[in-house]
Amino acid sequence: MSEYVTEKKFVVAEGDGGELYIFLSAKKDNPAAPQIIYDGKDHAVFLRNHEQKIILDYIHPDIREKLKKAKEVVMVETLVGDNIKDSYFADMKIVENIPVDWSLIGLTTWEKALAAKRPG
Repeated sequence: MSEYVTEKKFVVAEGDGGELYIFLSAKKDNPAAPQIIYDGKDHAVFLRNHEQKIILDYIHPDIREKLKKAKEVVMVETLVGDNIKDSYFADMKIVENIPVDWSLIGLTTWEKALAAKRPG
């Protein structure tokens, strides 16, 4: 069984037609039936293929509702210098709760992570 890896840098952008794009670093191998599992909270799991489970951590509160309503998103894999390696659709699977104990893999809520970075 494959392990989870955390995508440290990703960007969610909205197109003119309301479509959502998720930009992330290019990966090895090809995607196969890509899907994002999301519960409307802090983190999502991107199932890129059977071997790659990628955590999209600390989803900003301003984008959560849009992501939760999306049926699919466009995944954009970028190389150094913002060159695009690949883009493809990933289906959204909205669930009540993602069955992962985030604290066991070192993750907390977006709000707590932000508060921890503030001085004082």
